[in-house]
Amino acid sequence: MTIRTAPTLPDGVEWTAVVVAAHRAAESLSDRPAFRDPLAEAVVRHLGLAAPGRPPNFGSMPGEMAGTTALMGDLVVVRTLHIDQALTDAGLDQVVLLGAGLDGRAYRMPWTGRRIFELELPAGLALKDEAARAAGLKPIAGRTPVPADLAGDWPTDLFAAGFDPSRPTAWVAEGLTVYLTRAEADLLMSRVRGLSAPGSRLHIEIAQPIGERLTHDTATDDGMHRLVSVLRYGPPTPPHDWIAGHGWSPDALTLAELGNSYGRKVNDTWDPARGGIDLWYFDSGLLPARPA
Repeated sequence: MTIRTAPTLPDGVEWTAVVVAAHRAAESLSDRPAFRDPLAEAVVRHLGLAAPGRPPNFGSMPGEMAGTTALMGDLVVVRTLHIDQALTDAGLDQVVLLGAGLDGRAYRMPWTGRRIFELELPAGLALKDEAARAAGLKPIAGRTPVPADLAGDWPTDLFAAGFDPSRPTAWVAEGLTVYLTRAEADLLMSRVRGLSAPGSRLHIEIAQPIGERLTHDTATDDGMHRLVSVLRYGPPTPPHDWIAGHGWSPDALTLAELGNSYGRKVNDTWDPARGGIDLWYFDSGLLPARPA
């Protein structure tokens, strides 16, 4: 099979989901993978970014993706490992992926009996379904796609899909908040808090703005322009008080700390000790409700 040099890729935030899937596929198809992600592999094959059984070659990817993939380094691998472990440790059988993108956990985690609600725009869910169907993939967990816009009335869509607010829920906001405004992030957190039964957990990633720390070569890359155009950085940073103010414990580690724990040294961009920014990963429980 010949790899296409200029595949047709989705636009906007869905484009960034493809970049993330490419990183997961590269790890999945490496010599010593930290995890296997058949959905990510299927996506890069479906879009012509890699031949069957071969990892994507970031050096020969379409120009609008090459710079962004190089910048990410091990970011995607480290956060995937961390959130996988956090969800496994929590053991909750109702999981909601907020802005699921091309997340493949329903296809790869040994979660028989768990139900995973994937909230995503219809175009993103359609791409995932097409790739999975072409590869003959079937979910392991109880996968429930929920076509929804997080700026709209998504709780109604979630209820209609069978979500049970009386059961503890693991909420996942991985690679999401950078695309939200402050008002959108506040509304999201208020809704999540209101839908969370005792025992629920929140797994959320929050990043400092990156723009001024980009090198000239990176900042002028076509793909970086494409990425930066959809970034909003809604939550304040540091975000710990903001998290607590929305009713969740401010328990977090940075990407650099997680990278060290997994033996994966992250790019300078993601390490403040080397002139980069902080990315925080919160694994939060519910705080006691404030007196009325």
